[in-house]
Amino acid sequence: MAHRLLVNVIFTGASVFGKAFTEAYKQAAKASAAGAAAGGPAKAASMGGISTEESLKILNIDKKDLTLEKVDEKYNYLFEVNSKEQGNSFYLQSKIYYAMDTLKKELEYLEKVKQNKEGGGSSSPTS
Repeated sequence: MAHRLLVNVIFTGASVFGKAFTEAYKQAAKASAAGAAAGGPAKAASMGGISTEESLKILNIDKKDLTLEKVDEKYNYLFEVNSKEQGNSFYLQSKIYYAMDTLKKELEYLEKVKQNKEGGGSSSPTS
């Protein structure tokens, strides 16, 4: 009798979990489709999974000073200072690399958004 009750509980739990998982997947698919249909450029993510805020902290850059030249300058300096030849770790170099990658992708994304606003928002009148 106890086995039957246990099996019944397991099947009921699996059924509830399956329905919840299916519903969550449907919602995620809808949200993804809605984001793609918005027409804006997709924001690329860094392979390292580092947020923009963390990347700014790692490279010691203020958000208002974010330029490609500044990112390259900070990256080159920190990457060299933390090289294995200097007695430092590959882990730190990886964090620095992924921070640079994230910020470059952020700058590319901001440029695309700017171009879309300029190109899509204003139409030139014809004479």
